[in-house]
Amino acid sequence: MSALDENMVEQAAMSYFTNLGYETANGPELAHDGTAPERSSLGEVFLRDRLRSALVRLNPDHLDLIDEAVASIERAESQNPVAENYRVHRLLTEGANIEYRDEDGGIRTVTIRFFDFEDPDNNDWLAVRQFTVSEVRVRRPDLVAFINGLPMAVGEWKNPTSEAASLKVAWQKIQSYRNDIPSLFLTNALIVLSDGTTASVSTFTANFEHYAPWKAIAGPEPVKGMPALKVLIYGAFDKTRLLDLIKNFVVFSDEGGGKLVKRVAKYHQFWAVNKAVESSVIASGPDGDKRGGVVWHTQGSGKSFEMLFYAVKIMRDSRM
Repeated sequence: MSALDENMVEQAAMSYFTNLGYETANGPELAHDGTAPERSSLGEVFLRDRLRSALVRLNPDHLDLIDEAVASIERAESQNPVAENYRVHRLLTEGANIEYRDEDGGIRTVTIRFFDFEDPDNNDWLAVRQFTVSEVRVRRPDLVAFINGLPMAVGEWKNPTSEAASLKVAWQKIQSYRNDIPSLFLTNALIVLSDGTTASVSTFTANFEHYAPWKAIAGPEPVKGMPALKVLIYGAFDKTRLLDLIKNFVVFSDEGGGKLVKRVAKYHQFWAVNKAVESSVIASGPDGDKRGGVVWHTQGSGKSFEMLFYAVKIMRDSRM
């Protein structure tokens, strides 16, 4: 990829994140030898000062338990990277239950929160371009998006003017990252692929054919006349929507033979479920008619997972 083409796609992506209220930075600046270092080495993928500051803000009554909560993320319980991602996903969405002794010597348990799902702006949002990581090999993803210092999304861009640099090539690059810099995927929620013209999103375990565009922004209707990457970032990485995706629209499924696969909702599932939840809340209320409505599906649209997402979110809704 020429420097011009790379910069065009990267600069566009960074501008979209800026418009969404994210802080943005260049990876070399944050490195241990950079001008604004936030990492102890290139092997460090957490931005620990941001992580600790966020946890202090979210858990002001239990400052002495924050280090143990962070350690619970990094304390591996399996050599399977997908199983580890599942374990950490539950910690990030449900909180870490940490035991401590109270003043009377009794054992107590408190939940330490990593994210504020109710107030998105109470979290720390950062998008970094060219984030170099050194582990098995040295690799440099084009984009890493952080929430509270944890790397939650990776973006890989390809040359929009080169026929050889396709989304499939970008997906293959992600597979090499999984092998060469596996620590970057411990907390990962989303992978974005783009060639500057088209853009798709899924999870790090997904086969290429399961990546799909995110076609809407603030509602279910597809947006036309706007670059696909802009629609995807504005639609899926809006702070409120991204937290909703992470908490309510991620599922891990056993595909048989011990193979665990991570899935995330597609845009039509996301909007259908949220609309169905709101309709159900209204229908079940004091003035409701007890009829939640009907969701129409086409064959192969993912209705089984859609219903799973609906069941999870409706059970979590405090209004029900």
